[in-house]
Amino acid sequence: MERRQNITVTIEGIQLPLTVKTEEEEKIYRDAASMIQDRLQKLRDLYPTLPNEKYYYAMVMLNTAADAVRASNRANMGPVLDIINDLNKDIEAITAKK
Repeated sequence: MERRQNITVTIEGIQLPLTVKTEEEEKIYRDAASMIQDRLQKLRDLYPTLPNEKYYYAMVMLNTAADAVRASNRANMGPVLDIINDLNKDIEAITAKK
C-alpha cells in the first residue's frame, strides 16, 4: 500500500499544503521551501531597492529554473560521457597493441 502523508511547508508566511508519498519526497519539499526562503533573503540583501516584491520572486524563480536546467544538462551528459570513456578505452587498447 502506498504511503501518503499531508504536510505543510511555509514560504514567506504562506502555508502550502502538500501530499507526499515518501519521507524522501517530504525532505525534498521542505529543503526546497527553505532554499527559496534563503534565496529571497539573499536577494533582498543584495538588491534592497527593487520596486516591489514581485522582482524578488521572479529572480528566485529564474535562478531556480536555471539551476534545474544546468542539472538536467549534466544528467543528460551521463550516457554520452560513458560512450566517450568506452571509446577512449578502445583507442588505448588498440594503441597499446602497436
